[in-house]
Amino acid sequence: MKKKDSLNQPNKTLNFWLCAGLLVVLLASILARDITRPFYGLHSWAEASGSWVSRAHAKYGFGYTKGASTWAVGNPPTENPTRYWDHPQPNNIISSIFMRVFGFHDWTQRIIRIVISTIALLLLLRLLKELLDYKTALIAGLLYVMFPLTGFFGVGGWNVPLYLWAFWCYLTLIGTINQQAKKLLLHKCGLAVSLFLGLQFSWSGFFFAFALGVHYVCRCIHKKQSPEKSVLAILIVAPLASLMLNFTVMAAGYGWDFNKIIELYKWRSAKGEMQEFLWGAWFAKFWEYALTNFTLPVLITTIVYLTFGQLFVFMETKPEKTDKRRPRQFPQFWLFIMPGISQLLILRGALWRHQTWEWPLRVPIAISAALGVMLLGDLLRKISRRLANASIIALVAVFAGFCIIGTNYYFEIRWQHPNKIKIFQTLNRLIPPDKALLSFEDFIVNQHKSKGGFYRPEYAWYLDREIVSEQTLSGIEKQAETGKFPYYLMPLQYYDARVTTYLIKLRKELEKHYKMVQYFPGEPGEQKNGKFYRAGMMPYMIFDLRSKAPGS
Repeated sequence: MKKKDSLNQPNKTLNFWLCAGLLVVLLASILARDITRPFYGLHSWAEASGSWVSRAHAKYGFGYTKGASTWAVGNPPTENPTRYWDHPQPNNIISSIFMRVFGFHDWTQRIIRIVISTIALLLLLRLLKELLDYKTALIAGLLYVMFPLTGFFGVGGWNVPLYLWAFWCYLTLIGTINQQAKKLLLHKCGLAVSLFLGLQFSWSGFFFAFALGVHYVCRCIHKKQSPEKSVLAILIVAPLASLMLNFTVMAAGYGWDFNKIIELYKWRSAKGEMQEFLWGAWFAKFWEYALTNFTLPVLITTIVYLTFGQLFVFMETKPEKTDKRRPRQFPQFWLFIMPGISQLLILRGALWRHQTWEWPLRVPIAISAALGVMLLGDLLRKISRRLANASIIALVAVFAGFCIIGTNYYFEIRWQHPNKIKIFQTLNRLIPPDKALLSFEDFIVNQHKSKGGFYRPEYAWYLDREIVSEQTLSGIEKQAETGKFPYYLMPLQYYDARVTTYLIKLRKELEKHYKMVQYFPGEPGEQKNGKFYRAGMMPYMIFDLRSKAPGS
C-alpha cells in the first residue's frame, strides 16, 4: 500500500502545480480587470502616490530625487522639492525601473502589482503544500486569490513575497518542513536576507520579524531546548539592523528631528485620522472592513472552525509521531496570526481609512476557512461520501460568489469623480511643462504635521504642473501678466454658502476679462446603505489668461 502511494505521489504533485497554475491565471485575470482605469477608485490616493514618486525617479533621475520619494511636478522641476520620508524607499525605486520600461501610465503600477502577486501566490502555495494536504492547500489558495482584498488591491508590495520566503526558510530551519540538512546554510542566508529586505520595503516587516522571533523563543522554551545561536542571531540582528537603517534615513530626511518620528508613531498608534480613539468604534470599523475584505460566509466559517470546530479537531486521532499535527489542525497557528494581530493593535490608528491594513490576516483566514470546509467534509463523509463532496463544492461556490460580489463592490467605489480627473488631464494637455496652473484652490492636503502639506496625489499625477492659489481678481490679473500661468481654474460652487456667493461674483468679473476655455458640470455624490459610495464634484471652469474674452 505504501509503495502504491509513493508511486501516486508524483502524479499528485503534478496535479497540484497544474491547479496552482490555474490559480495564478485566475489571480492575474482578476488584477488585470479594467487595468487602464484612471486613479479615481478606492484608495486612489495610494495608487497615485506610488505612481507619482516613481515617475519622479524615472523622469528626473536619482541625482535629483536622491533616491527618496519626491513630490515633484513639471519640467524643469523645482530646485528644492518636498520629499516623503515616512515609508521605506526601495518600493518606489523598483517601480521607477518598471516605469522606464513601460512608460508613465496608470497601468504601469498595476503591471507591477500582478508580478508581485504572482510571485507571492506561488510562494504561498509552495508553503501550504508542505503544511496542509493538497486539497486544503488549493482551497486556501483559491480563497486567497478570490478575497476582495486581493482582487482589488493585490497582495501588497515586494515585502509580501519576502515575508513568505522568510516563513519558508524559518520553518525549514526548525524542521517543520523541507528537512534537508545540506541546505540549512542556504536557508539561514535566505532568512537573514528576507528579514532585512522585508523591513526595507515596508514597516510591516517588523511585525513579521517579531512574530518569527517570539515563535522561536517560545518553541525552544516549550520543547526545553536551547536556541541555535546562529538562528537566534539572524532573527534579532537582521530586522534590527534594517530597522535602524530605516530610522537613520528617516531621521536624516527630517533634519535629525526625532520628534517628527515620535509624533508620527503616536499618531499611527493612537487616534490616527479620527478625532479620538474609542475601542468600540475601532472594533466596529475592523469588522466592517473584514466583511468587505473577506466576506461574511468566509468569516463565519473561520470563526466556527476556530471555536466550535476545535472540539472536532482535537477529537481526531493524532498520528503516531508526536511531532505531527492532527489532520485538520491549523499548522503553526500562532506564527501566522501574530503578525496581523500585533500590527493592528500596535499601529491601530492606521485602520480608520485603510481596508488594506487587514492584509496580514489574509493568509490565516484563508487557511482557517479552508480547514473549516474540509472538516465539514470529514464529518459528512461519515454519512455519505457524495454528500461530503457536494457540500465542499457548494460551500466553496458560495465563498466564490460572495467574493465576486465583494470585488465588484470595491471596483465600483469612487474616491474621485471621473470628470474631476478629466479636468487635470485637460489642463496637462493645455499647459506646457515649464508653466504652472493658477487656481482658486491650492489642492494641498495636510494629513499630519509630521508629514507636511503636499498636492493631492491624484491631481499631481494627472496635472504634473505646479499649482499656485489666487482668489482675488487683482491677484489673478497680476499673475497673468507674468506669463507663467496660462490658465485659471475655479469651482463655481463650494461647501460654504459665503464662498459660493463670492465665486459667483468672481466668475462674472473673469468673464468680462478672459475667455472661458472649458466648463465641467458638477454632479452629486452617491451613498450606498447610508455610507460613502461615489464621490461627486462641484462644477468647474477653466479661463485662458492669455486672451481677452470677446467684446472686453
